[in-house]
Amino acid sequence: MAKRYWDWDPVFRLDPQKSALLVIDMQNGFIEEGAVLEVPMARQQVPAIKGLVEYCRANGIPVVYTRFCISGEEGCNRFYWNIAKQRGMDIQSPDFEFLGNAHAVQVTPELAPAPNDHVVDKPGYDCFADSNLADVLRTLNVSQLMVTGTVLNWCVDSTVRAAYHRHYEVAVIADGVSSYDHAGATAEQWCNMELDLMAEAFGRVMTSSDAMTELRSASEAG
Repeated sequence: MAKRYWDWDPVFRLDPQKSALLVIDMQNGFIEEGAVLEVPMARQQVPAIKGLVEYCRANGIPVVYTRFCISGEEGCNRFYWNIAKQRGMDIQSPDFEFLGNAHAVQVTPELAPAPNDHVVDKPGYDCFADSNLADVLRTLNVSQLMVTGTVLNWCVDSTVRAAYHRHYEVAVIADGVSSYDHAGATAEQWCNMELDLMAEAFGRVMTSSDAMTELRSASEAG
C-alpha cells in the first residue's frame, strides 16, 4: 500500500471520558545534550507534548508518565544487559545514569509531572512489561491511549503494540514522538516508517492540535 499515515480514515474518535495521555520516557537521560542516550529530535517535540499535557490536565484527562530505569542485572532484560557495552554504555558501572532515581531518570523539567499525574517506572521497552502501568490504567478506567514520547521505534513502538493487544484504542501523536539516526536510517526516516506502519496496523496517528480539537468537540457535544 502507498498510503501515508495521514491518509487513513479514523475508525474511532477520541473521547475525553475514555482517554488518558501517555508520555513515554521524556527524561533527562534522553533529552539533555550530551546524555549517553541522547535523542536530539526529542527536544523538538517538548512544546507539542507540553501543550497536550496542559490541555489534558485542564480538562480532567489523566496524564501518565513512564520512566526508563533499572535496578541492576536482576531488574534488567538479559539481552539489554549483555549488549550494552557494544552500544557504548557501561551498564554494569555503579555510576550508570539510569540506575535507581538518578538525574537521567527524572522527567525533563519542562514536562515535570504534576501532583495528580501518574509516574510509572519500567526496566525495558514495553511500558506494560514488568511495571504497574496496566494496574494504573485499570484504576483510571480508560480504554483509549494518546501516546507521546521517545524513542518511537523502541519504547513507543513496543508499548503501542502491547496496548493494541490489550484492546486499547491507540492514538499516536505524530508531533509528539521522536527517533534518532541509527541502524541505517535517519531519525526522520524512522519516524515516517513507524508512523505509516502504526496507522495501518495498530491505531490512529494524529497531531497534537487535531487530538485537542477532537477532544474539545466531544466535550461540547456532551
